[in-house]
Amino acid sequence: MPDTASTVTSQTRNVLMFGCGNMGQALLSGWSRTDKTSFTVIDPAKPDLGDMATVKETAEGLEDTEFDIAIIAVKPQLIPVVMEASGELIRSAGMILSIAAGVSVSTLEKQIGEKAIVRMMPNMPASVGAGLSGLYANHKVEDEQKALISTLAAQNGELIWLDEEDKIDRFTAVAGSGPGYVFEFLRLFTLAALAQGFTEDEARKLAVGTVRGTAEMALQNPQTLENLRNSVTSKNGTTQAGLEQFMRDGTLETLLQDTVTAAYNRAVELR
Repeated sequence: MPDTASTVTSQTRNVLMFGCGNMGQALLSGWSRTDKTSFTVIDPAKPDLGDMATVKETAEGLEDTEFDIAIIAVKPQLIPVVMEASGELIRSAGMILSIAAGVSVSTLEKQIGEKAIVRMMPNMPASVGAGLSGLYANHKVEDEQKALISTLAAQNGELIWLDEEDKIDRFTAVAGSGPGYVFEFLRLFTLAALAQGFTEDEARKLAVGTVRGTAEMALQNPQTLENLRNSVTSKNGTTQAGLEQFMRDGTLETLLQDTVTAAYNRAVELR
C-alpha cells in the first residue's frame, strides 16, 4: 500500500470518504475537480453526489481496494461506529484526513494506530470556493502527503498549515465559527437598513454588498485595517458619527473577544 503522494502521481489516486453531510459535500464539490483523483463515499443516507463520487451505503465490496487517503467526515460521536464497521479499511489507507471537529490526533491514533494523520477545519464558504481551511499534520505525515492535502484544500479556497494542534481549536473559534458571526452581523445590518426605509431586497443587497466590497478591499490593500478604516472616515463626517456609536465604550471589541473565547472554550470541551 503506498503511503506517500509521490508514489501515485502517475495513476489515479483512490480516496475513501466516510460521511458526506453539508460540509462534506461542500468540500467534495471542490475536491472532485482534482486531477487523477477518484472518490468513493460511504454514507448510509446515500446523498446524491452526481458524478463527484461513487456512493455506497456500506464498505461491502471494498475490502480489496487500496486507498491513498481515508477521509473521516462523520460527526465525532459516530467515529467508533465507523471504526467498528470499517477499521481495517481505514488502517490500511495511506493516510488519514479528519474533518471531525474536536477529535484530537491522539484520540484518532488510539483507534487507528500511529500513521499519517491530518486534521482539517474548513468553513462553510468552501461551498462557493471561498473557504478557509486550517490544517495540522502529525509527525508521520511526509512532505508529499502535505502537498497532496494542500492541493485538495486549495480547491475550496485558502488554507493555513498550523504548527500546533491547539491552534485547530483556536482556528475553529475564529474562522470555523466565524461565518455564523458574520451572518448575524449581516442580519442586523439588514434590519438597520430596513429601518431607514429600504425594501427587504434593497436592504439585503446594501448590507451584503457593502461587506463583500469592503472585504475585497482589505484583501487587495496591504495597509493595516486601522488605516483603511481611517481612509474612509472624514473628520466630523457621517462615517465618524456612525463609528462613534459603533465603538463606544469598547463594547464591540469586548463582545467579539468574548464571542471567540466562548467558541474556543467549547471546542476544548469537545476534545
